[in-house]
Amino acid sequence: MNDSLLFFEQQGYFSIPFRIRKSNHLFVHAKINKTKGLFLIDTGASNTCIDSNEQLYFKLLSKTHKAKASGAGANGMHAEISTNNCIQMGKWKQNGVAVILLDLTHVNFALAEYDLPKVHGIIGSDLLKNHHAIINYPQQLLFIK
Repeated sequence: MNDSLLFFEQQGYFSIPFRIRKSNHLFVHAKINKTKGLFLIDTGASNTCIDSNEQLYFKLLSKTHKAKASGAGANGMHAEISTNNCIQMGKWKQNGVAVILLDLTHVNFALAEYDLPKVHGIIGSDLLKNHHAIINYPQQLLFIK
């Protein structure tokens, strides 16, 4: 076991592998409400998001969210919020998580330009910040408490 992995595990972190794809996006596998999905890790996304087209797939209950969402390539999108969800990445698991549902068609269209797989959502800075995440690019590991 390498020294940094051991150090972070001793500090209570879980290590989650991710892949850097040819678009330079970070892809990670996660489960939402025990259902597997493929997600982007995006420190520039203020919230963790699920594609609204995947609402039934992840068994998400939602209500309208007052704010309009915006991001790279899209602004003023209708957003809904789903609360009290369970998210799991590797052995790390968190209950009571809120996610924003919005149409991520524009994200998946951009990924398709690189022949990359469709993602179900985005792991945003809300989750990363609240759980003291550290991204280790050389080892392609996300450390999270």
